[in-house]
Amino acid sequence: MFSEETVKKSKELKQEWETKVTRKYREIKPAQTLSGLPINPVYTPDDIAHIDFQEIGIPGAYPYTRGIYPLHYQYQPWMMQQIHGYGLPEDTRQRMDLLKKGGMEGYFGNLVYNLVLDHPSQCGIDCDDPRAHGLVGVCGMSFSSLRDMEILVEGLDLDKCNMSLITGDTCYYLLPAFIVAAEERGTPRDKLRGNSMNWPLKGFCMPNPVFPPRSGLKLMVQLIRFCTKEMPTWNTTNFISYLAREAGANPVQELAFIMQWAIATIQACVDAGLDVDAIAPRFGFQISLGMHFFEDIAKIRALRRMYSKILKDRFGATNPKAFYARMHVHTSGGAYTAQQPMNNIARGAILALAAAMAGTNSMNVCAYDEALGIPTEESHLLTLRTQQIVLHETDVTCVGDPLAGSYYLEDLTDKIEKAANELIDRMDEMGGFVEAVEKGWLQGLIAEESYRANEEIRKGERIHVGVNRYQVEEEPKPVFRVESDTEKKAVERLKKLKKERDREEVRKKLDQVRAIAREDGEDLIPAIIEATRTYCSQQEVMDILKEEYGWRHMKNC
Repeated sequence: MFSEETVKKSKELKQEWETKVTRKYREIKPAQTLSGLPINPVYTPDDIAHIDFQEIGIPGAYPYTRGIYPLHYQYQPWMMQQIHGYGLPEDTRQRMDLLKKGGMEGYFGNLVYNLVLDHPSQCGIDCDDPRAHGLVGVCGMSFSSLRDMEILVEGLDLDKCNMSLITGDTCYYLLPAFIVAAEERGTPRDKLRGNSMNWPLKGFCMPNPVFPPRSGLKLMVQLIRFCTKEMPTWNTTNFISYLAREAGANPVQELAFIMQWAIATIQACVDAGLDVDAIAPRFGFQISLGMHFFEDIAKIRALRRMYSKILKDRFGATNPKAFYARMHVHTSGGAYTAQQPMNNIARGAILALAAAMAGTNSMNVCAYDEALGIPTEESHLLTLRTQQIVLHETDVTCVGDPLAGSYYLEDLTDKIEKAANELIDRMDEMGGFVEAVEKGWLQGLIAEESYRANEEIRKGERIHVGVNRYQVEEEPKPVFRVESDTEKKAVERLKKLKKERDREEVRKKLDQVRAIAREDGEDLIPAIIEATRTYCSQQEVMDILKEEYGWRHMKNC
């Protein structure tokens, strides 16, 4: 990448610098990244002389280190996808309309929504189940049936929306409900745009019960097969590493885990007879971005490079769009603090800037009060304004991958890629992602890393402003509260629905779902769609899937 003369001269200058520094300061304190990679006190061309320029390249060209499009923000800004959802569907719709009015946009000015469900709904439990008591509409929208979806989307022009449905294992009911609600309003399924999370393999980093990994892969393939055939503009799978990072994984581990998850999924699809060039263009990533500014930017650049190589070299893909690692960056909620929460405004701005400089395709910035509860209207709008300020009031969007060529960043990108590949090789040796999860190996690494990081904060070795340094006496901050009668209203609505629907038709459709699920038949998603039309509830369908595919806590979670 540099001439021999340049490399030689840079080494000489570095040696002179080290001599001066050592003479004046006696020693240079060593530093390292969150993942434990060494950081030099100064970088020169010799640090990256070994890197072939083709590994860096230009935006929009293989291996896509610098971005998947030739022109990125100069042509079209990232999608501003703020996560929202609380209370009843009508409550969530009010927040959706507020964010739309505030300027939340997708590509080319289209509407974009990022809907999250409450905890019972994400676990496939209806609001009238005793296990849901006290959790209905908290930290997400209450959702139990097609009726809830009908209320949510009433009046929306669904062929002009991009709807991300944030739920994991229950996406096999939520997407059918969205399809039916759209078709009732005249929008066919092949015109719908958005994203199913389709992440049943997330159990290795979550305490919730989930489908066992092998069953989870089967269900992932079911949804991918259906959408590839009938929903060409729907993104079928979202590989999420955000949850692993929030659970304690460092950036290198986060990257390795998500790559192995992608490998396992693509291999399962290929084994099921699906064409990698047809399925991969509809895959995406949800990545965490924390306060370790350069390491997280380098991680995202390494992710794009690694993924394109995996698709080309490991799976023989030839469709250029199959190589694209399209990603949504979710700024780290774990970086935020309940102490001095206004400090989180500064953290959010730094994280949004890093996400933009890394070249994300979509972004969510956590609200400053999320360490306390659901964002208020004010704090939620502030997250949009943060993104809009980065977009319109800085010049970071004028150049694709503006940090490219930085001696430090290119060296760090290279080191992160190599370290992540070493972890991938270790998982390959033990049989792959599923085996690593079943053996508890991934969970063990995350637990160890989480303990180490917490100990560093506890001992003051890692400064967390307001937590272990610069503490002050504080008055309790007001937090957003879900209306006290939310659960009562949700339960009454569901009970009324169950009385009014055709019970015999419900029974027939549920029997069909069970019969197909028992054989892992290819018509599972269509069968669930037909069951949804009869107002079968989410739990009625999910209980069948849990019984036929298994449902348990993952080892060591």
